[in-house]
Amino acid sequence: MELKKSKTALFTLPIISTLFLSSATYAEEETDQTTVHEADPSAITLESMVISSDQVPEAFEEIKLIQEDIGVATDAADILKKIPGISVTRQGGTASDPILRGLGGSRLNISIDGVPFGGVCNHRMDPATAYVSPASLEALTVLKGPQSVKYGIGIAGAVNLDRKEVRYDQVGAEVNANYLYGSYNYQSLSVNSSVGYENGYLAYSHNNNRGDNYSDGDGNEIKQTFYDTSNDRLAIGFTPDEDTLLEAYGLRSDGVIGNATIHMDVTKLDRKNAGVHFKRENIASWLHSVDILYDYTTVDHDMDNFTYRDVDPFHEYLLMAQYLNQHIAKIDFVSDITPDIELITGLKYLNQSYDANAASGYKETGTIPPSTGSDLPKNHILDFDKTSAYAELKYQMTEGLRWVSGFAIDSLGTRTGTMHAAGETSTIVLVPSSNQYRRQNLFGGFLRAEYTAENIPVSMALGYGHSERAVDYWEIYNMNGFFLNPEKNNQVDAQISYEGDKFTARLSAYYSHITDFILVHLGDSAANINSQSTGTELNLRYRLTDDFSITGDLSYMYAENLTQNTPLPQTPPLEGNIGLTYDDQVFYGSINTRLVNKQDRVQPLYGSVLALDTTPTAGFVTASLQLGYTPHPLVKFRFGIDNLFDKNYVEHINRSASASVGGPALRKLTEPGRTYWGRITIDFDYPASFK
Repeated sequence: MELKKSKTALFTLPIISTLFLSSATYAEEETDQTTVHEADPSAITLESMVISSDQVPEAFEEIKLIQEDIGVATDAADILKKIPGISVTRQGGTASDPILRGLGGSRLNISIDGVPFGGVCNHRMDPATAYVSPASLEALTVLKGPQSVKYGIGIAGAVNLDRKEVRYDQVGAEVNANYLYGSYNYQSLSVNSSVGYENGYLAYSHNNNRGDNYSDGDGNEIKQTFYDTSNDRLAIGFTPDEDTLLEAYGLRSDGVIGNATIHMDVTKLDRKNAGVHFKRENIASWLHSVDILYDYTTVDHDMDNFTYRDVDPFHEYLLMAQYLNQHIAKIDFVSDITPDIELITGLKYLNQSYDANAASGYKETGTIPPSTGSDLPKNHILDFDKTSAYAELKYQMTEGLRWVSGFAIDSLGTRTGTMHAAGETSTIVLVPSSNQYRRQNLFGGFLRAEYTAENIPVSMALGYGHSERAVDYWEIYNMNGFFLNPEKNNQVDAQISYEGDKFTARLSAYYSHITDFILVHLGDSAANINSQSTGTELNLRYRLTDDFSITGDLSYMYAENLTQNTPLPQTPPLEGNIGLTYDDQVFYGSINTRLVNKQDRVQPLYGSVLALDTTPTAGFVTASLQLGYTPHPLVKFRFGIDNLFDKNYVEHINRSASASVGGPALRKLTEPGRTYWGRITIDFDYPASFK
């Protein structure tokens, strides 16, 4: 691993040096041709790059500013589920898994600060969204469908979670802090701060989220839904000019999480990151920007059934632990070939190494496992190494017509160690998946036409995409699925948008056919089948006045298991939202109603690594209310009531609960009942801008 890190440094340094030199040459050429205007010193203010809500996303992308409507968000999945087409599968009070159009896990690429991550727990107690607090993020971008390759080859699409980029043009400081308290002892503290000047900065953020077991709409306490997670990030940045950024950072997150769906809880969720990020813009007339990133991530994860539970002396005490070491190095270029042609290219290398251990025993025999897996010898599970290359071309053919296309290839090597059944607690070796090696070439590509009308604010897009996905860590380790065929998705996406002064609307539709779809049965085996799905999403917004607006959205999906002639499991039901919002920048109020139809198209005991279908699910209607007051640009108050009418309901996309946490086996996990909360936000910068 050290050799690989050294190669990365040797590869990166010459590129950075060359870019500085070429950029300086380009700047001199520009200066010769233009007049230099000195800035007025009195006009200099503290400045940070903010992702604007006016930013126009690409076709089939959605950009959401997280701080606009954060509410009670214990993890990033709580923000994602507000986007039509996205569901989450709950396992407790936090650490929910996001699912886009019925597809989640490794079918949905998730990146945090540009670093791809998928978790390490073989029970998926730690999805990527569990490791980051929404309050520390600026925006998220959701790509629906295989309509881009710059985020990696994704079967369902991609999610990118981004922080605000820090920049100063004079000596200054900025602090954004907020605190939330709510029902079930929900507490969230977030502090994002920085200090700097025109040539650099120091940034620090701290986040802590915690809560006790919640109660459902009938007043029943749902055991093992407590959580206490935190993360800290420190970064130092070098900004010699407005086009250059060099940042070194370190991050640590940890926590404990109760799990109401299986027989164990998370007792350690320790993740460490360290990395370097370099970005340079306006390098030459033909090269707009280059972006280089290296990141090293480690995860140490423990789970057991005795630390936070009462265990009968004659019941087996069980400890399991998983470990991850991940290296990623990538470089992306944006080139302006001509005024009408833009080329985006990139290279990426990813290496992941997984280990595990476990111990079990009985109190009566004095063989209770240790409190942490770190006290046990590790067993090597598997390695992934992946080299990726992509190119994406945008051609503005006419003023109203643009063509976008892309192609990507992944060279994936998979090597397994000796894996034991039941997550290393059994002496049974998983055959034939253990001690194997293979290399696969996976392909992705798309072609899309985008048309913007000349005299009316209407735009349309139609695209075809192909993507491939090999078996992942969970399907190999849990399902003994090393020799399963890669999934191959062929999908058509269409979209039409209207962007008027008062009224906006966007209608999306898709058809997907997946060959060799990996279908899980009973949670311990998997097979390849063929599937197809169709669906649509509708977003509407009408501004009644300058301060009043009404919104609505609708999502629907119909999916089939073509091989077994049954419904495809884990298909979300028809769902809609209607919201009314008032916001005059001082007073804020909103009410939102969510309407979810029943779902009786199920394939019991089949599903994915995330969850299995059990029984049909009834429909429901819920409502939420928010009120806000901003007495000063520095201070904002927000109050809310979620599940306003205390409805007792379950989501159809549901991991279900085991008998070990109460109730019959495979009972569906109910959602929280009426929840009150209040949040105060303080946003201070110096010199004050109050923008």
